[in-house]
Amino acid sequence: MAILRMILIVAGGLLIVSCNSGNRRGLVENAASGVYVREYTIEVSNPNSGEKLGMRQVRDSIFVKQRDEGYEVSNRKWRMNDYDKEGWVSLAHADDRPMPTFLASYDKTSNSLTSTSDNVSQSLLVENGKLFRNSSKEIEYKKVE
Repeated sequence: MAILRMILIVAGGLLIVSCNSGNRRGLVENAASGVYVREYTIEVSNPNSGEKLGMRQVRDSIFVKQRDEGYEVSNRKWRMNDYDKEGWVSLAHADDRPMPTFLASYDKTSNSLTSTSDNVSQSLLVENGKLFRNSSKEIEYKKVE
């Protein structure tokens, strides 16, 4: 009876240790996961007359979620004009629509998320709580989650 009790205690201890070490590994691999946001304001003019209509605020969000095999990257864009009463409007069907959702792999040496989907050719750079859509780092998204 004492031997069985000892085996159960040792097995329980090994189970706890193995679960904890797995969680630490997950935190390192999960460094790219999160929500990255970019907000900007542009002036909007009437395309026919060139007259200034007002200002438009755009919220561009990229969601990076860890999956069993790599990451899922999705993008949402919203706009709000100060000259109308529409409020926040999705840009899903606009000319400046979001990039399509894709699966990606994360390369720790280059800090990049690269599409593994055949229909999407996209690479994102993740660096110090920021995400960039290309290597020139012209467009910056800040991690909020």
